[in-house]
Amino acid sequence: MEFQEYNFQIQNFQPKLILDCGANIGTSAVYFANKYPDAQIYAIEPEKNHVKLLQFNTVFYDHIHAINSAIWGKETSVDVQFSDLYPNSPLAFMVHETSKKSPDALKTTTVGALFKASGFDEIDFLKMDIEGAEKEVFSAPDVDSWLSKVKVMTIELHDRMKPGCSDAFFKAVSKYHWHFELRGENLIFMRE
Repeated sequence: MEFQEYNFQIQNFQPKLILDCGANIGTSAVYFANKYPDAQIYAIEPEKNHVKLLQFNTVFYDHIHAINSAIWGKETSVDVQFSDLYPNSPLAFMVHETSKKSPDALKTTTVGALFKASGFDEIDFLKMDIEGAEKEVFSAPDVDSWLSKVKVMTIELHDRMKPGCSDAFFKAVSKYHWHFELRGENLIFMRE
């Protein structure tokens, strides 16, 4: 897997806190752990089979914290469902808020809650690939409490899966000064 979208040319960039939202099986978290050995990395993944592989792949990295949860705009419960857009792919899934008390329901967390629990003053690097949940994350009432503390962010927007993701994201980030570029499917934002 190529990680050029995460190879930042920022002078003296030594992150202490990395949030890997949508960590999948942990390949990006391992890349970050090797590149930034002093960083604390929170790797958040909702899909249970991916989480097993995430935990397996990161077991030898004390500074990677694998978390089985979904990133959302508030603390609630979600169901993990395969995406109708990619019915033949075992990797394409989305989370949907649920009010039912299903045994498969998963508790969510927020970027703000992770940031607060980390004890750090800034989020040095936020990687977000959460299959449409960015709409809820960037339209949440607490978005400004943590977005103003992000130094570098990479995000893949999923309007094809959930219309309105880009609108919510750009409305939130437009309040701040960023340099940005496009690499592959990712938008890279760096705080000025």
